[in-house]
Amino acid sequence: MRRHFPSLDGLRGVAALAVVGSHFENLSGFDLSLRQAGVAVDFFFVLSGFVIGQAYEARLLSGLSWRGYMALRLGRLYPAIFGGVLAGLAVTALAGEPLSVWLGLQFLLLPVLQGAPVHGGELYPLNGPQWSLFWELAINAVHAAVVRWLTTPVLIAIIAVAAGSLVWTSFHFGSLDVGWSRTNGWGALPRVMFSFSVGLLIFRIYAKRAAAGLSWPGLPYPLIVLMLSACMFRAFPSLGGFAIRDLVVVVILLPALVILAIGAPLSARWERIATFLGALSYPVYAIHVPLLRAFNVAIDNAPDDWPQAPLWWASLAATLVLATLFERFYDRPIRRWLAERRRVPAAAKPV
Repeated sequence: MRRHFPSLDGLRGVAALAVVGSHFENLSGFDLSLRQAGVAVDFFFVLSGFVIGQAYEARLLSGLSWRGYMALRLGRLYPAIFGGVLAGLAVTALAGEPLSVWLGLQFLLLPVLQGAPVHGGELYPLNGPQWSLFWELAINAVHAAVVRWLTTPVLIAIIAVAAGSLVWTSFHFGSLDVGWSRTNGWGALPRVMFSFSVGLLIFRIYAKRAAAGLSWPGLPYPLIVLMLSACMFRAFPSLGGFAIRDLVVVVILLPALVILAIGAPLSARWERIATFLGALSYPVYAIHVPLLRAFNVAIDNAPDDWPQAPLWWASLAATLVLATLFERFYDRPIRRWLAERRRVPAAAKPV
């Protein structure tokens, strides 16, 4: 059975770039038709279910402790989270916005539920996307705790219940763009339960077929990239309302694209592109909002005769460059250091 899928890495990068584009729209006022890119988060959760199942489920069942597993997950996710919150704190101070003691909760991965609402009442006002990273770690923790009892029939039952909750949530809010604010924060639970569980189920089916030597469906990879991109665009048919549109995308299309990407053949060129996008995906997702807000402050204070459009496009390019540097010189070295610390034999550690 294959252990790594660059095709999935590349799609994660495409989804992350769509999220960056949607937040760029919100701040700059330019129309990129990406205001429906919130479903990228559901795509991340599906990918997470597949990847976690592949990388850790057998290890958890064969002796990896819950504590050891969570140490691995925190070592993977927390360095970028910490960097994003630190950047958000600096930008907040730079903008002259009031700093509350409650903002420190973000360093503990906890939402801000008290104090004056800022940035639309975001649960993580220093770095808005952190809400989804909180739920990523939460579902990882729950999965590791119950994996011994999480048989495939139980998993299917969970998916069915989560799907029903997802339908109610989408119609209640009018879309699935929920989970990030104090008014819709609870809507994240059905999103993560459904999509992570579906990703885990896809992995189990794939593993069973691979063990039996059976083939797996696939489509040309560029076509899958285009199909995923179409799911993020406002131009995608609303199907009578975004509540229905989001449900069709999240419940049907995104899992189908993961299934098709697993079996997609990759040329050497596409594999290099997918690998690069995959490496960039998490750091750019974790750091882009503070960077864009910093550029927003700078552009607002630029001389009136400076054309804003070129400044905004330059800021978008700079955000992607800085995120690349963030991954190369901050996130990757810290994760490597943490991994090396975990490999040090107990007898070799200082007393």
